[in-house]
Amino acid sequence: MNIPIGWLIALVSSLTGFIWLGGHLEQLWVPQEYLVIFGAALGTLIAGNKFRNLKNLFLAITRLFSKRGQSKEDNLALLCLMFELLQKMKRQGALSLEADIDSPHTSTVFAKYPAVLQKDRLLEFITDYFRMMLDGSVTLTQLETVMSQEIDVMHQESLEPSHSMTTIADSLPAFGIVAAIIGVIHTLSTISAGKSPGEIGANIASALTGTLMGVFSAYAVFSPISRTLDQKAEEDLRPFEAIKEILVANYSNFSPVVAVEYGRKVLYSDQRPSMIELEAGVQSATGSGMRD
Repeated sequence: MNIPIGWLIALVSSLTGFIWLGGHLEQLWVPQEYLVIFGAALGTLIAGNKFRNLKNLFLAITRLFSKRGQSKEDNLALLCLMFELLQKMKRQGALSLEADIDSPHTSTVFAKYPAVLQKDRLLEFITDYFRMMLDGSVTLTQLETVMSQEIDVMHQESLEPSHSMTTIADSLPAFGIVAAIIGVIHTLSTISAGKSPGEIGANIASALTGTLMGVFSAYAVFSPISRTLDQKAEEDLRPFEAIKEILVANYSNFSPVVAVEYGRKVLYSDQRPSMIELEAGVQSATGSGMRD
């Protein structure tokens, strides 16, 4: 995971530079400032989002640090499944798929591809649009439009966590200034109490720690999370786009081989199985080649 590595580099570089200039780490420990900054940021996050958005943000961050992303193996399983379903429909007729589509968890076809069965939304997307195709009452344009609309909704939903994190990152420098102002106000109010210039200077330095922490956490911590969530959202949509391209191509009377190739091409290059790997995967799962 790149995020912790990046955080470590940013933190070590910043602290090393600070110490090199003669600073002491204890000077940066001002918990009152941190309470103002992160408490205000948390309040802003809660105030500006519905519970659904907050839940999605928590789940997205949890998945970001606990689960791997879409892999080439996952995409290979998806493409092999789509090919097998289309090939079965071509050879045995559309009605032969009804049992597989209605009960994918008991289907012998789907059982070969646990990587797909484990992803409920992807599985639902496949079965929903195969049902529409089997019904035969929708045109190619209607099918493509409905699929595009659903993918667009998924895209908007998947970007909500990154948008929320961007809002936090954008607000932290301002809250750092707020914390610094609070510290300066407190410092100036103690001048009449006979504080020495050295003590006043130390208090102002502590107040400025809030500005430092606000800027650092915004650009070194929260902005990278936002960017990574954004990339993850785009990555997670690729399989859905692949399914759309495959079904549209099949509905346009292309062969299963060509239809699956349409879907393969929309996958990210580092997650896209080669044609040779796809043929080997189909051979392994079905016992026959793609062109048999």
